[in-house]
Amino acid sequence: MLRDTRPRRRPRTRVALTALVACAVVAAPLALALRYGEDAPLEAPRQVAGRAWVASPEQGTVSLLDGASREIVVSLPAPGSLAGDDLVVTQSGSSAYVVDRTLGTAARIDGATFAAGAAAGLAAPGGRPLVLEGGGAVYVLDPERRTAARAAPETLEVLVELSLAAEPGDGQAVVDDAGRLWVVDAVTGDLTWFDGTKQVEPLGLPDAQLVLVQGRAVLVDVAGGRVVRLGPDGPTGRWSCAGEWDGSPARILGSTTSDQVYSAVPADGTFVVASVGRDDCATAIELAEPGTAEFGPLAQDGRYVFVPDRTTGRTAVVDTSLGRRVADLELAGPGNRVELTSKDGIVFYNDLDSEVSGVISLEGDTWTPTEVQKFDPSTDEGVAVLGDSPAGDDATQTDGTGATDWAAVAPERDGRTAPSAPSSAVEGGPLIDGVSVRPDPAVLGQPVRLLPDVRGAVGTTWTWTITAADGTVVWTSDQPGPVDVTLEATAPASYTLSLEIVDSAGHRATSKRALDTVLVPTPHIEKFLVDDTTPGTSEIVHIAAVESGLPEGGATWQWSVTLPEKGLLFAQELPAGAPLPVRFPEPGEYEIALAVTSGTLEDVATVPVTVADRCVPALTGRRFIDLRRDGTGTFAVTADDCFVDSTVTVEVPPWLATDTASIDVVAGPIETVDGIEHTTEAAPVPVGVRVTGAPPSDGVVTGAVTLVLGDQRVPVDVRVNIPPVWTADPTCARDGSTDRAVVTATLADADAGSLDVRLTFDGVPDGPAGGYRMLPSGSSRGVYSLVVPAGVDLADVSAASIQPTDRFGAVAESRAVSLAACSS
Repeated sequence: MLRDTRPRRRPRTRVALTALVACAVVAAPLALALRYGEDAPLEAPRQVAGRAWVASPEQGTVSLLDGASREIVVSLPAPGSLAGDDLVVTQSGSSAYVVDRTLGTAARIDGATFAAGAAAGLAAPGGRPLVLEGGGAVYVLDPERRTAARAAPETLEVLVELSLAAEPGDGQAVVDDAGRLWVVDAVTGDLTWFDGTKQVEPLGLPDAQLVLVQGRAVLVDVAGGRVVRLGPDGPTGRWSCAGEWDGSPARILGSTTSDQVYSAVPADGTFVVASVGRDDCATAIELAEPGTAEFGPLAQDGRYVFVPDRTTGRTAVVDTSLGRRVADLELAGPGNRVELTSKDGIVFYNDLDSEVSGVISLEGDTWTPTEVQKFDPSTDEGVAVLGDSPAGDDATQTDGTGATDWAAVAPERDGRTAPSAPSSAVEGGPLIDGVSVRPDPAVLGQPVRLLPDVRGAVGTTWTWTITAADGTVVWTSDQPGPVDVTLEATAPASYTLSLEIVDSAGHRATSKRALDTVLVPTPHIEKFLVDDTTPGTSEIVHIAAVESGLPEGGATWQWSVTLPEKGLLFAQELPAGAPLPVRFPEPGEYEIALAVTSGTLEDVATVPVTVADRCVPALTGRRFIDLRRDGTGTFAVTADDCFVDSTVTVEVPPWLATDTASIDVVAGPIETVDGIEHTTEAAPVPVGVRVTGAPPSDGVVTGAVTLVLGDQRVPVDVRVNIPPVWTADPTCARDGSTDRAVVTATLADADAGSLDVRLTFDGVPDGPAGGYRMLPSGSSRGVYSLVVPAGVDLADVSAASIQPTDRFGAVAESRAVSLAACSS
C-alpha cells in the first residue's frame, strides 16, 4: 500500500480528474526538401494536438500523454494487472485496449471518461493475446490456442468465434481498413483471412509478415525479400522486391501515405525503402554497424520514419524523400525497450522499462524530443492520477468555507435526512445534478436566484416551472442557466421547482425539488462539509456547514459533540462559516450538532461521524520490494491511516533475511495548512532486506513479505532476479529457403523477451565488440536467433559460443554451439 505523507486531505466522494490539460493546436513549419522517389510526399507533417495511451509495465499502469501540453493527463491501474506484468497498448481513437500478456487478459479504457472496463480473459496466462482493430471491427486472437473471435468494441465480449487454425507470431496478424483479419501461420506459412468466410492459401512462408500500406494488407516474404498486395481473393498482382535481406529478421512497417514498405535490417544495419508492385528497393540507408543493432517497431509521420535501436537507446529519423538520416535522438537508456506511436499528427515515445515517455516534434527543420515523466521514479507514484474526489466541482458546496475538496454530507433533523430531489436523464443527453436556491428558503416578495448544476447543456432548450401545491403553475421561464424569480404571496407555502432540458436529438433531462418560502430570511443548514468521513482514532477532522437562508453576518453558530454512551463531550460557539476542528480520542459513533440562530429563528441539524482504529501497515514510496539489481534493497514501512504510535512486524520467507523484524512507527506531528491544523502521516521507517537463499522463481514473487500490525496482515510482492536459464543446447542449421546458416538459442527468464544474447566467432576478425547480437524470435518467447552474416566464413571459425545476459546484469553460463550442421 502507498500513502502520501502530506497533511491529511481525505479523498472526495465523487470521481473527478485532478489534472486536466487543454488541447491546443501545434502547427510545425513546413520544411522544403528535394523529392526522392515518386511516392514520397513533399511537405513536412502537420503536427496537431493529439493524445496517446502509454504503458508502464513496472508499475502495472497506463497513462494518457497529451501531445499539445506535453503532460500526463491521467494515470490508471491496468485493469486486473499487477506491477511487472507484460502490458501492450492498442490505440483505438481516443480510447485504448490494454493487453496483459502475463495474465492473458485485455480491457478497454474510454478516452472520454477514463473509465476502465473489466479485464476479459482472452488467452491462458503467459500467452500472447492480441487485440486488433480496423474498418470498425475488433478482433481478439489467442495465437497459442490457435483461436480468434470478432469482439464487441466496448466490452471485448465475444460476438463470433472464428476457427483460426493458425499460430501467428509477432507481425503476422493485421486487420485492414475493410475489416478483414489476415493471419500468417508461423509453423506452416499458410495465409488465412476472414472476409465473411474463412479462406486459406498454403504459401509455405512461415517467416512472412503482414503490414498495412495505406490501409490495405500487404504480405512481406522475409526469406525471399519480396512483397505483394493482398485483396479479397488473397495475393493480388505481382511480387516485387523488398530488399536484399538474405532471410535476416527485420522490423517492417507499411506506409500510411504511399505505396511503400520500410524495413530496418539488423544483420547489415540498414534501413530499406521498397515500392509495392514495382521492383524499386535500391534505397538502403546505413543506420548501424552490421550485426550490432536491435531495432524496435518503426513509426511513420509523413515522409519521416522513426527507427529505434534498443542496443543504444537512440532513435534514427529517416527522411524518405531525401533518402538519408536527418536526426539521431536519445530517447532511452541502452537496453531499454522504446515504443513509438504516430497518432493524430504527433509522434509519441514510451520507454517500457522506465518512467520516461515524451513527444517528438519538428521545430523548424530539427526534430526534438520533449521528455514527460509517467511517474516519479523516486516514489513510483504517478504524476497525474484519476482519484476519488469530492464534490468540489460544485461551486455551491464551498459557500462560506475554504473547504474546496471536502465531502458533502446531508444534514439530519430528528434523526432523518431530507429526501433527494428526483431527476431523470437519457444516456448521451444532458444531465442535471441538481438546482440550488439562494436564499433557501426563498423570501416572498424578494428576488430568488435559481442555480442549476448541469452537464452537456450546449445547444439545448430549457423550461423552468414553479408549481403550487394544488397544481397551479405560478411561474415559468425558458431562460438557460441561472435565473432570478420573485414570488408574490401573502403566506408562506411549499412549491415544486422543476427544470427540463432537451437537446437537439430529443434527449430529455428533468429535475424536481421542493421550494419552501418564508416571510423573512430564515436560517437553514443546507449541507455539512467534512474533510474526512471515515477518520481514525486521534485524527483531527474538520466539519463545516453551508447555510443558505441568511445574508452574511448577524447569526450565531453553536457546535456540540456528543458520544451517546458518554453524553455531551463539549460545546463551542464559532464565527459563522468557520469549520469546527475535532480530534476524536477513541473509536465510536459521534454526533456533531450545529444550531444556527438569528433573532428568534433557529435551525438545528446534525451529522454522524464514525471513528475507528484504521491502522494498517503499508509500504511508502513503492508498491513492491525490488531486489533485482544485486539481491539487496531497502524499503520504507509506515502505518497507514494511523495517528497513534504503533509497532509493525516484518515477516520474511527462509530465502530472505532482514535485520529489522520489528519497527516502531511514531505518529506524525500536527501541521498547519492554510490556517487549519491537520494530523499528518507517520514518518516511514527504512527496512533493509537481502536474498540469502534460492528464490522460488524469477521476477515477481507474490506476497513474499508480510507486514503485520495487530490483526492486519498486508502481503507485499518482492521482485528478484536470477540469471537466464538454458532450456536447450544452442543449435546451428541451414535455412531451407535461403540456405543461410542460422544459430538459435533457447532460454527461460522472467524477461525472456529482452535479454542481451551475444554470439562470438573465434578465428574471425573484424566482428562487433562483444559479439553479434542475437534477436528474439517472433513466434516463441525466449528463443533467440541470428542469421550468420554473409561475410563470416564458418570454415574459418575455430569455436563459437553464446553468452546471455539479462537487463539487470545477471549472466548465464556461456555455451558453445556446434557449427557442424551448417558448415557445408
